[in-house]
Amino acid sequence: MQRQLETPDRSEQIVRVAFARLDVLAIAVALGGLGALTLWLMTAALLIKGAPPGMHVGEHLGLLEHFLPHYGVSWRGSLLGAVYGFVVGFVVGGIIGTVWNLTHHMYLMLALRRDSTTLDI
Repeated sequence: MQRQLETPDRSEQIVRVAFARLDVLAIAVALGGLGALTLWLMTAALLIKGAPPGMHVGEHLGLLEHFLPHYGVSWRGSLLGAVYGFVVGFVVGGIIGTVWNLTHHMYLMLALRRDSTTLDI
């Protein structure tokens, strides 16, 4: 006699679709691209706008040099800032995606276990 594989019921399928895993790499690349574009655009906008005579261009944005070595409000700095923005966004996106998947997996397992124990009573 051949045993049939248990197929999940319809409600379990709906729950699994609702708690589908996120693609961590896709989120990391997307946030990395967003970070790169944002930092490049902020630097480029300041360079295009310029500064009044006697003032430095992008005084406040230039303070990022303390956290991002060799970054500055210049065209070279905008490209380097884009690289830094991608790296920071990639790491943050990877962390967000991993934590999201982990918490959803834990909640889903808890909910399914609670559902199966209440049905056994």
